[in-house]
Amino acid sequence: MPGIYTKKILILETDESISRPLVAQLALVGYEPRLTSDIALFLSEALRLHPDMVIIDVGMEGLDGFAAIEALKAQGDPAVAQIPVVIGSALGDLVEISRGLRLGIKDYFVKSTFDPAQLVEKIKKHLGDVQPLPISPVSGAELAMTKLLIVEDDKFLRDLAAQKLSKEHLQVITAVDGEQGIALAEKEIPNIILLDILLPGIDGFEVLRRVRANPALEATHVAMLSNFGQREDIERALKGGADEFLIKANYTLDEVVDEVKKIISKPRVSKTT
Repeated sequence: MPGIYTKKILILETDESISRPLVAQLALVGYEPRLTSDIALFLSEALRLHPDMVIIDVGMEGLDGFAAIEALKAQGDPAVAQIPVVIGSALGDLVEISRGLRLGIKDYFVKSTFDPAQLVEKIKKHLGDVQPLPISPVSGAELAMTKLLIVEDDKFLRDLAAQKLSKEHLQVITAVDGEQGIALAEKEIPNIILLDILLPGIDGFEVLRRVRANPALEATHVAMLSNFGQREDIERALKGGADEFLIKANYTLDEVVDEVKKIISKPRVSKTT
């Protein structure tokens, strides 16, 4: 993703079989998804973020999605009250959809036939394609305060990347495998990790899972690196909490440096719980 994107989508959903692929698909095409499973947090995030759209499951167990819509529409801030709403209906029940339409929803999707790509196409019809803003340049002082961990088993690539990034004044740490990468991440608390997928022992996906499970590393950006660009790997990385997916063959070292600067120029988007 080559920029800081302006279109934010706030999601109220408790079903991970819906939320995970949806968040991954939204991020894949450039939207900025925020996810919560709590109505109070949903409303506070709507007031704070002023998202371009909200997606609400009206069939959540233990939560009233329609009450969330009504509360959103009742906000004193007109800009928040008018945020477009898309609802998820378990079976496309006409009563649910009619109730949603009376509350002013823009669209709906049926959970029993849920396809994240189709839902994203619906969203695009209402919001349009994402247009990135220019990235603000990162100062030398900011780079000097940035701690970067490279997890790469190929010594030549690891040393080359470390040398190049060190010349940009970043604080570079290197690890030769996943276990060492996790140990260094927990010790050093880096700002960003460049993480290869194919590693001896545990692979990059397991490293990512353990990084994202550690609250101390919540603000740490992770860019996954691979020699290949299979869609399933990209989706798995983004679902797992990676901020970027870089295909090695598509980037020179100078371009990797540029990507690192882009990543650290913006706060990491994390799940709201």
